[in-house]
Amino acid sequence: MKKLIAAFVGSMALAAAPVALSAEATKELKMAYDADPVTLDIHEQLSGGILQLSHMTFDPLLRWTKDLGFEPRLAESWTRVDENTMRFKLR
Repeated sequence: MKKLIAAFVGSMALAAAPVALSAEATKELKMAYDADPVTLDIHEQLSGGILQLSHMTFDPLLRWTKDLGFEPRLAESWTRVDENTMRFKLR
């Protein structure tokens, strides 16, 4: 498990490397997690911990609302091109 966490932290550090070289170098990202994740592959296992991890690291295009509609997340807008195709305008 320690190797898995170390790999995750290392990949996050590599992803943040360009930011560290810019004027944003003084900002930090700190994450708190109540338990070790079983896996970092969110498709491998569906559990509360994995869902919590995926919500902290990934953002969907759209999200369901309580009234069963959609609200934008990464997508600013969307249109149906045809029966099988949707076009999303991203932030």
